[in-house]
Amino acid sequence: GGILFLFFALTTDTFLTEFHLPNMVRNVSLIGIVAVGMTYLLILGEIDLSVGSVMGFLVIMFGVLATRVGLDPWLAALLVILLGIATGTFAGLIRILLNIPSFIVTLAMLTAYRSLALIVSNERPMSMSAEGPFFQFTGGAIYHIPWLIVWMLVVMAIGGIVLKYTRYGSHVYATGGNLQAARDSGINTNRVKLIAFATTGGLVGLASVLLFGYLHVAESTSGTGFEFRVIGAVIVGGTALTGGLGTITGTFIGTLIIAIITGGMVLLGFSQGAADISTGFLIIAVGTIDLLLRRAAARE
Repeated sequence: GGILFLFFALTTDTFLTEFHLPNMVRNVSLIGIVAVGMTYLLILGEIDLSVGSVMGFLVIMFGVLATRVGLDPWLAALLVILLGIATGTFAGLIRILLNIPSFIVTLAMLTAYRSLALIVSNERPMSMSAEGPFFQFTGGAIYHIPWLIVWMLVVMAIGGIVLKYTRYGSHVYATGGNLQAARDSGINTNRVKLIAFATTGGLVGLASVLLFGYLHVAESTSGTGFEFRVIGAVIVGGTALTGGLGTITGTFIGTLIIAIITGGMVLLGFSQGAADISTGFLIIAVGTIDLLLRRAAARE
């Protein structure tokens, strides 16, 4: 991550300027917040492909509540986070009760929530004037440090502590490492998974609220391609798709790498598509190296 940062700082004129860093801060923060929940899911051997579409839907719902209904932004934020928890719980329940792979469940949700966002918004953006403490605590800064970064660091710290030091965290690793062994030892593996899905949904809700607080506008296209960057950050951070392995510290590093690549390449004159292609190849490379190392370790 540090090498990439230095490379783009030296090869572009605007990488370290105020023009670009705010955009990178936003990307890093929102990816990092949702990547905490995604880390839990991937350690469990599950995945949520719908986080980008759910973000688009929840941003629109915040816009509806705050602009059309006229709710206080803080109350709207609470309702949107609760709605996010509900979307995650819904996906988790379908996964567990019907025993359908989470890849298929959340792929269906990806399409459904994106369409729902378009319907609810009438394909028209909603905006508010950026006044009051809500917009200060979401899109503003404290001692020149953007609140977005503070929110991300707090979420990552809590996520890291829970995963490393609590009983639930040990249950996540046990369930992802060997599902049957975890069940035999008395762990309610379904509950462990459901909590992870619900948490991821809640974190998407938080990210949606912060995105509105930063941009002051709700658009149904928000979060397009977001799931790719979140999952990419977690994989690049060393979490295995096969389950049982991963850390929040690794995810934090992965988040920085993804954000630096996408931001830096755009500044070098490449399109966002080209930056995403590079990210895709990076994910393949990391996944291949991880697989080869596992096979070597298994042989030994």
